[in-house]
Amino acid sequence: MKLFDDVSNVTASSKIYGVLFLISFFSYMFFNQAIPITDPVESNYALTAKEMVLSGDWVSPRIYGNVWFDKPIFFYWLTALSFQLFGFSEWAARLAPALFAAVGVVLLYWFAGKTITRRSALLAVVIMGTSFEYLLLAKLVITDMVFFVFNCAALGFFYMGYVKMDGTKRWYLAAYVSMALAVLTKGPIGALLPALVILLVILLQRNWTELKEMYPLTGFLLFAIVALPWYAAMYTLHGMEFINTFFGVHNYLRATVSEHPKDNVSYYYLAVFVLSMLPWSALVTKALIQGYKDFCSRKSPLLLFLFLWIAAYFGFYSLMATKYLTYTFPILFPVAILTAIQLERMLAQGKMKEIFYWIGVPVALLMVGYMIAAYRYLAGWELGLTTAGLLLFLVFSVWKARNRTAVDVFKLFCLCQLGSYIILSLFIFPIIAESRSGKEIARSMVDLGVEKIGMYQFYSTSAVFYSGKVAVKLISPSQVTFRQAEELDWSSKYTMPTQRIADFGAKPPLSDRLIIVRGKQREQFQLETARLNYRLLKDSKGLSYFSIKE
Repeated sequence: MKLFDDVSNVTASSKIYGVLFLISFFSYMFFNQAIPITDPVESNYALTAKEMVLSGDWVSPRIYGNVWFDKPIFFYWLTALSFQLFGFSEWAARLAPALFAAVGVVLLYWFAGKTITRRSALLAVVIMGTSFEYLLLAKLVITDMVFFVFNCAALGFFYMGYVKMDGTKRWYLAAYVSMALAVLTKGPIGALLPALVILLVILLQRNWTELKEMYPLTGFLLFAIVALPWYAAMYTLHGMEFINTFFGVHNYLRATVSEHPKDNVSYYYLAVFVLSMLPWSALVTKALIQGYKDFCSRKSPLLLFLFLWIAAYFGFYSLMATKYLTYTFPILFPVAILTAIQLERMLAQGKMKEIFYWIGVPVALLMVGYMIAAYRYLAGWELGLTTAGLLLFLVFSVWKARNRTAVDVFKLFCLCQLGSYIILSLFIFPIIAESRSGKEIARSMVDLGVEKIGMYQFYSTSAVFYSGKVAVKLISPSQVTFRQAEELDWSSKYTMPTQRIADFGAKPPLSDRLIIVRGKQREQFQLETARLNYRLLKDSKGLSYFSIKE
């Protein structure tokens, strides 16, 4: 009988994983076909994957026909494979992030289900899966969601091996493979940060003998088999140029010289953390404080592991010179678990008022924020429908929450969050993306039928992606810089073709040339090109299109 019970439990668990995956995947893919590829980040990945398919070169990433050393190959492979199967579209470009976001949800449920309770595991999934940053990165064409899954898998498998979950330490082997895939997705940091957390756990528990039990030789061999062939191939093909640009600029320089100096402030990731966890930020703060108190009183190895995970990632990236909004994204995994533990306690104790204040108030504020965004980006019936929908969800949730249990109130606010996500996906995300996309520029580039195209003082990679036409970035003589070949600087990141405006307008060629100018730079453009024979073709959405003839 016990055998049949075990089989039944396994089948039930498999169904839960399948249901979670499908619900998450279709939710994150919802209306993705209407969200244009945006500049400046998404378009780099989309265009590189497109060129990978068109060129047939699946080893060296390329952009504008040039080899591109910005990131390792794995995310490009995923996106290029999606393009190969489904064509060059927004839906196909956003498939990999949504797919891995769904995998991340299942991974969290699996890990939390084995280390805490099933109910807390489900709460953790709700918290992480509906947090603002997770929802956003599930749709963005960037590496972070894929990297998140491999990073979290590496640390999750390590902990399983460390506590000998299910009576085995073979989980460690899966951790090595996960780290290797993380290194193939985003570089050395994919192994460095998990290794840092692992060493901190072993150091603080003074469990040095565990290092011998982690299958170091087999693990390193697995890691090398998965991670190193692509790096070896790139070095063979491109030599020291690959080493200097990939490891020098995109890793060493990123850590030591800020690419965006204004963001290099000590409180940067605190602000990011609050925004990323909306609408759960207040509850998360309360849960982290209470979780630390719990750890101090009972020294739980799980709590130690989760807090070290958060501290290592948060501390490491705070010390780096270059700061990005998504760097600390992997801490959402342990944060969601710690928050779920405290939330389950609150629900079990029936603390309805606490649920209302710690969750309801932030949800209401977030909905107001969405209405402000709608007012800024929408107009007409879309603005009216979006605002009415958000208000309806909010009023309905607050009204229904009266005289209800803590669990009922929590469910209502989750429903409110789900409703707002649907509205965002239908109306707000597409229009915000459109304002940051060159899709409309691409239409004009194709319709005007000019082959030699320049963009004055700006560049839209998404316009190149959509149009299939590589434009030139036009710069002033004062912007031309010279650097020594051995110097490491951020200029090597930008590989689009550039040309001085005077050279672009001079003979040859004898064919027409098209120059696209932003409205705010039109006056400067006209001053710099006073001697050229140009005429205005059209003005559209803040851009002017000029033709230059001989």
